[in-house]
Amino acid sequence: MKAIHHFSRHLVGLLLSLILLFSVGLADAQNVNYDNSSLVIVEAPELNGGQYSQLSTALASDHRYSLEYTCLQSGVIVLRYYHNFTEKGDVGRAIKTELRRRGKLTKLEVIYVDISQESSAQC
Repeated sequence: MKAIHHFSRHLVGLLLSLILLFSVGLADAQNVNYDNSSLVIVEAPELNGGQYSQLSTALASDHRYSLEYTCLQSGVIVLRYYHNFTEKGDVGRAIKTELRRRGKLTKLEVIYVDISQESSAQC
């Protein structure tokens, strides 16, 4: 019985350590400062309400993205993206990857990207 009590104390200590480590890692990830900002316009002709809901929920928790405008009828998504890229192609590739992964979107065309030096720490 004493061995079980000793084991359970170590298990609780291990779990508390893992929770603390995980929460510190999340706080560090959210405090990353990005030097650049992009306004990105994407055409997603197959965008539907379910995909939009899934996408907006997923992006809301990520401080790198801000959905500025979405039109389901025309399949247009406009978003603000904070990053450290310097090339428009890198921004477009990153956006397409995230939209495919988070919104389950397959047909995507990035139709506009700008890059400005605007720190994510400004807002």
